[in-house]
Formats: sequence, C-alpha cells, structure tokens
Amino acid sequence: MYITREKLCKALLTLIVLVCCTAGVKAEKRDITVGDETRSYMLYVPKGCKPGAPLVIAMHGASGSMDNQSPHFNNIADTAKFIVAYPQGKLMYFPVFGGTVTGWEATGENNADVAFLKAIIDDISNNYQIDRRRVYCCGFSNGGMNTYAMANACSDVFAAFAAISGFPLNEFHLRHTGHRPVPFLHIHGKNDDFVRYRLMPTIVDEMVVRMGANPIPVRTSVSGKYDKNVYEAREGSFPYIYYEIDGMGHNDFTTNTEDGNSSLTMWKFFRQYTLDTPCDTTIKWMPRIETEGFIPEDHGWTVNYGKTLLAFGHGDKTDANQNVYHSLQLTNGRYKLCFKSQGEAGKTVGVKLQRFHPSAVILNANVPVGEETTLDFSITNADFGQYKLTFTRPSSSDNIKISNISISSITAEEVAGMASLSRSPMDDSWCYTLSGQQVSRPSKGIYLIDGKKVAIQ
Repeated sequence: MYITREKLCKALLTLIVLVCCTAGVKAEKRDITVGDETRSYMLYVPKGCKPGAPLVIAMHGASGSMDNQSPHFNNIADTAKFIVAYPQGKLMYFPVFGGTVTGWEATGENNADVAFLKAIIDDISNNYQIDRRRVYCCGFSNGGMNTYAMANACSDVFAAFAAISGFPLNEFHLRHTGHRPVPFLHIHGKNDDFVRYRLMPTIVDEMVVRMGANPIPVRTSVSGKYDKNVYEAREGSFPYIYYEIDGMGHNDFTTNTEDGNSSLTMWKFFRQYTLDTPCDTTIKWMPRIETEGFIPEDHGWTVNYGKTLLAFGHGDKTDANQNVYHSLQLTNGRYKLCFKSQGEAGKTVGVKLQRFHPSAVILNANVPVGEETTLDFSITNADFGQYKLTFTRPSSSDNIKISNISISSITAEEVAGMASLSRSPMDDSWCYTLSGQQVSRPSKGIYLIDGKKVAIQ
C-alpha cells in the first residue's frame, strides 16, 4: 500500500502527541498568530493525558501574566487528566490604574480577545485532540470580567463558565445576551472592596434572569467559611451558583469552599456539563417574578406605582455603582414577549418596550386581561441596546396581576410555520398589527389576519 508523505507526517505527528501526553508537557509557552498579531499562552498537559481530554482556559487579572498561571489548575489537572491553557492578556489602558497594563477587553462583543481564545482552542485541538464539547472558561478579576464577556460572545464554544473576584463593571458593561443560557459559577470575597462585593446582588439578578433559573436560591452556610447560593435550573435553563467567602478580599484562590480549594470547586462544576447538555437556546430573559418568596421591588422592578403595574430596566452609570445596574439587554433579532395577565374581565393591559439609546419604541400594545399573551417584535440596527419594559393599567385602582414574563428568540421553525403572502390580502377587514391596531392595507411585516399570524413580504 502506498503511503503519501502527507499521511506519513500526520501519523508521526499523532505519535509525537501521544508520547507527549504520556510523558507530560508542563508550562510550555506557545506563540500563535491571530489576525496580524502574535499572541502567547502557557500550556499545561498533565502526564497520562489521553486524546479526547477536556480543556480549561484560565485568564489572569489586570496587570497579571500567563506566567502567573492563575487561577491555578495544574495540580487538579494531574489527577483529573484535563489540559489547561493560560492566555496572555494584551497591554491596554485601565482608568482604575491610571495607566496601561495587561488585561482583557471584556466587552462581550466579538473582539480580538474572542478571536484569541478561539485560536488557542484550535491550536490545542490540532495537537492534542481535545474534546471540543468539554472546553471551559474561567478567570480572576479582569479575567473573570472576560469570563462574563465570553458567556455572551462564546456561549456556543465553552460548555460552562466560572469567575473568581471578577464581574463586568466600569467600561466593561453587562452583556448578558448570548446564544444560549450557560452554566455559571461565581466565587467572591466578602471583604473585596476593589471589585466590590456589595455590587454582587445586581450581578446575580442579571445572570439568574438571563438563565431563566429559580430566583430564590437554595442557601448553605458554613460559619467562618462561606455562604453558597444555588439558583437552580428550571426547564430549559442552567443554574447560577454564587459563593460568598468569609474573610476573603480580592484574591484568585480560597480554601473556604466545601472542597478546600476554589479551583477544584470550579472543576467539579465544569465537569457536569458539555456543549451537548440540553437547554432552551431561545431563552433570553425570564425573571419568574411570580416565584413564591420573590419580591420584585428588591430586584430592580417598579411595582404598582400609579397606573404602572410593573416596569423594569434603566441605565444609571455612576462612579458609586461602578456601572453595575439592573438592565434589560437585547441584540438584533426577532423575539416574542410572553406573559399572563389576571384581573377583572373587560380590562386591558398596556405593554411598552422602549430602547434608551437611540430612543425608540419597539413594542406598544394593549391586550385584554385574562389571557396568556404573546407579542412578536424585531430589533434591527442596534447591535446592542438597553431597554425598558412597562406594563400599565387603565386606572391605578385596577387589581391586575402579571406573571410568567419571558422574552425568547423566535426560532426558524416558528418563522417557517407562519403563513407567507407575497402581497396584501384582498380582504383585509380583519387585519391587525401585533399591537392590536386595525389596518386597511398592510405593508411588509407580521400581522394577525382572521386570527392567524401572517408574514407580509
């Protein structure tokens, strides 16, 4: 049988990889080309690592280095047999330091750091045959901020995420609008006044509603060590787990978890998930305010204020809150807002969705009370926007209850299931906009015609 030179080279490369995995390659610096830049990372492959191993990417904090190998996973990898990559951040300006240090963009957008982490995964995959369904992302401080950013930008790349002492603040705004809900674990010191512990409740709220998880946590407290809050997964969602650590400041490691090792706690969380773990990828925002024991006013909601039944979403960037506030965020796409209303027959509920910048009304409807309502809407020309959702009633004395609120993306199957017409119907006496306004000659868009959704093209 004739063996080509290419096949021989591939066979030799595979043999070298297997030998390296058996012998162990520790703290190897690797350079890769990303776009027009050369970037670097440290690679740790434990002895006895086999093809199909998981990969953990761990990112240092601002002013740190890949040489710190932080958060540290090497000892855990030796036993669990997974590969670890420690990327090197770029020099960038940080207002808090008043100068340029190494760090991460952490914007949640598809930026150079996103390309860098994807290139690292490709580089390792080409040489070590990792299981790309089991790639995990974590980081300390600014690396933790970038972990939150990756949960938005790379939810289809990483199976699960964990941050220690880091969440989006200041110029790194909250961006919880990714492809799917994600499993997320956060560890934070109660004495951390740099990435301020006192701001964590808002971060928790934002993540829990993004996941569609149970907003009332299962709480375990160990005196002098930690409070563990498990916001359990509900149908189609993932959990958000939050550790509040006694006596811990702004650090990348603590022994105050049930495992005695914060990195081990992260790994035990990671290993439960793969990219194949089922979830509802359409979930974008699901507050579950009707959950027993949940008080919406304590979580950024305005409740029963005059004619306003419920309202959520605002933008309050200040130095005091480090740009951390309750925010409803969406990107371009087609969505559906679902909710249930209960109250006196014959009453109506007003529903308005507004974008802050640039100012625009995305949805404005009046619907009868006593129905489960679904309203479709589209967002265009706004790669990222913050919104306010308001439910109103005709009179401040009207007793109306709103529950089961959610915003989900519209699937391709749902779009395909809509009737499609190439022109306006001949008889449009029963043609309404999704906000309930009757129109005589509909233009391009989605309408209710004889009680059915029709897409006019």
